[in-house]
Amino acid sequence: MTGFEASESVQPQDDNMYEKTENKKAGNFIWAVVIMFLVVVFLCVNNYILLGSYKQMQSDLVSAYEVIKDEIKERQELVGADTVLNEKLRSLSDANRKLKEDYGKASRGSNDLGMQLDALKKQNSELSKQNKNLTDDNVALQNSLKTAASAGVKPQNYSLFDGLNARNTINRGKYIGKFLGTAYTPSKEECGNDKGITKSGKAIMPGVSIAIDNRYWPFGTVFYIKGLGYTVAMDTGSAIKGKYRFDFSVFDKDFAKLLGSRKWEVYLVKLGKGDVSNIKL
Repeated sequence: MTGFEASESVQPQDDNMYEKTENKKAGNFIWAVVIMFLVVVFLCVNNYILLGSYKQMQSDLVSAYEVIKDEIKERQELVGADTVLNEKLRSLSDANRKLKEDYGKASRGSNDLGMQLDALKKQNSELSKQNKNLTDDNVALQNSLKTAASAGVKPQNYSLFDGLNARNTINRGKYIGKFLGTAYTPSKEECGNDKGITKSGKAIMPGVSIAIDNRYWPFGTVFYIKGLGYTVAMDTGSAIKGKYRFDFSVFDKDFAKLLGSRKWEVYLVKLGKGDVSNIKL
């Protein structure tokens, strides 16, 4: 190998080394650019975050300022309300003193009222006793009257009244006016037969059964007739016409004549439904 040939073989190796060096520098430059780009991006993102934090802080400060401002306003209002409340408290204190004075006066009078109340209670107790006695007398008289009404000539069918039970008061019902009242016996002379069956289909009950005008009063209607006691609409009669008319049933003709024809004060206890079964007085 000649010296010239050796020189030519070394030259390509130097070129390759130079090219590698340049490529390495270019690579390092690119990496440096990439790193710088990333640093710039990081700084931008960081600044953006900081800007957002600043805006949030600014918003929080504004909100806090508004809250403080509202609290100051509320405190001012509370101070004003406190003044008003103090004035009201003074007024209430004055009113309370006046109430105490009035209470003292009322207390002094309460003893007198208590004594009057005790006296009224005693009077009420006495009146209750008297009312009970009058009620008992009324019940006894009604029972006696209805017993007397059953004395006389008996029809073929009849039922006797068992008598009123003891009670605290007499339920008269609603006052409906004065009726023209007469009395009758279930005899052939007055009724055409002596079967004793009323128009309602039930047997006559002396002292309780009455004849009425069925156009105005349904069978089963309960009346309280002052002087005769409780009665029940069970029958009709050719002479019994009009709303304010009744005929009281008895068995004795002399008793019927004694009762005669006169005005009676009548009360409506219960309006009937056309049935006279299971009626309680």
